[in-house]
Amino acid sequence: MFFVIALGWGLTRTGFLSERSLRELNRVTYWVGLPSLLVQRIASANPEFGAVTGLLAVAIGATVGGILIAYVAARMLGLPASATGTFVQGVFRGNLAFIGLPVVIYAFEAVEGAPVAAAQSSALLLFGPLVVLYNIAAVVVLLAGRGGGAGMIRGLAYGLVTNPILIACALGLGLALAGATLPVMLDRSLAAVGQMALPLALVCIGGTLCTSRVRGRVRWALAGAVLKVAALPAIGALLAWAL
Repeated sequence: MFFVIALGWGLTRTGFLSERSLRELNRVTYWVGLPSLLVQRIASANPEFGAVTGLLAVAIGATVGGILIAYVAARMLGLPASATGTFVQGVFRGNLAFIGLPVVIYAFEAVEGAPVAAAQSSALLLFGPLVVLYNIAAVVVLLAGRGGGAGMIRGLAYGLVTNPILIACALGLGLALAGATLPVMLDRSLAAVGQMALPLALVCIGGTLCTSRVRGRVRWALAGAVLKVAALPAIGALLAWAL
């Protein structure tokens, strides 16, 4: 994954990929590729629903723990109220689509067997609930820092009902629960498009790292990054061991 991200950075840094090309690849990946992958994988899933419950509890617990730690850190760093919500969101909100999905898919690729397939299916079923959790929590922390706004709440509702990841998860889960089998042609077509999506997602991440610049309060950005990649995984690991 790091190699493919670095490839995206290099292609953009050398001008092989333009910023416009990155935006277009990003759109194709987010609106077509990743939803195709989720529908195909979840529709044919045979998850352990008991495991899904435990995984969801860990994810929710780590998210809530991350929010609390981020507020404490923001207070210690002296962030103004207008910046606190953005900082907190940067700490707890993970990149489910472009990083989470490749992690889940590639982590299980080298191992075969029914238990492994069930574990992967259980992990994929978390994406729908986490999309809802992240969006609601993001709006709550932003409203808390900037004041209320009906427009932001309406934007949340619209964002949820039009989110391609959430729609794909719901569609795939509905097919799985109904016991419906995708026609072979459709199943293989969705799988082919989904396989395209994962490397493209990582290339887009790398390209974005090349075109983005950290400006302003670098100390705040570094603190948020450390909390995201160290504190949240630690909380998740502790909760997982406890369960």
